Amino acid sequence: MLYDVLVISNGDGGERFTNEADAPLSVGDIFEQDSESYRVLAIQTGHGPFDGVIEAERLASSGPSESAPR
Repeated sequence: MLYDVLVISNGDGGERFTNEADAPLSVGDIFEQDSESYRVLAIQTGHGPFDGVIEAERLASSGPSESAPR
């Protein structure tokens, strides 16, 4: 499935990219793009070639020896 992804940010301009997933994504799902992790906040109906438009947030990166906060 092809998604148009809009990353919601805290005033730093955000970003937009295209993501292709093997299976449909749902709100709360986490996906990766260019070694960054994102959480799906909302999904809207797609337009043009896109199956859906995703609003997402970038998750904090953690190094290989660090654990993510719970």
